[in-house]
Amino acid sequence: MHNQLPFKPKWSRNRIEKRLSENYFKKPYDRFMWWRGYTPKNKPLTNRHSLRDRIANGDFEQGPYLMEIELCLHTMNDKHIEATTVRGEVDHSLWHSNTSIDRARKKRLEEDHEKEELRKLTDLRNAFLMEFKMTKDQYDIEVENTSGTTLEFYFEMEDKYGKWARPLKKIPKL
Repeated sequence: MHNQLPFKPKWSRNRIEKRLSENYFKKPYDRFMWWRGYTPKNKPLTNRHSLRDRIANGDFEQGPYLMEIELCLHTMNDKHIEATTVRGEVDHSLWHSNTSIDRARKKRLEEDHEKEELRKLTDLRNAFLMEFKMTKDQYDIEVENTSGTTLEFYFEMEDKYGKWARPLKKIPKL
């Protein structure tokens, strides 16, 4: 019966919840962002902080949206099992009405994931271009050829391209 479920989540519910509890706080209900269930434990640093500090803080890491989508899939599978009758047939109208909020939540989480990832990748590229003597084309080529973490990539680019010379802070006159 379980092989006929409508969704096939990649990860188990326990694994997702464990990973989310390690890196994120469970959010209280928010009527304006009701579809989001988790928020990062570390607040993102501002642009005033160094790029290396922002990377180490996890500001450019993937958000919880994909894991929350997987939880939605598990929930919809559970509701599919509940909508199954004694004879093994599924009451599709019951399942459809029971999962309407889950489907809306999944859709909004996918939209948030797309926006957030695009913003993070754009910010990361711009920060690398401001920090190192490299062009957009060089950055794109290097990103495609890297296999390490963001911090390892940072140190590779620092060695390969070097940093821009920054003016010293204004020294007070004596």
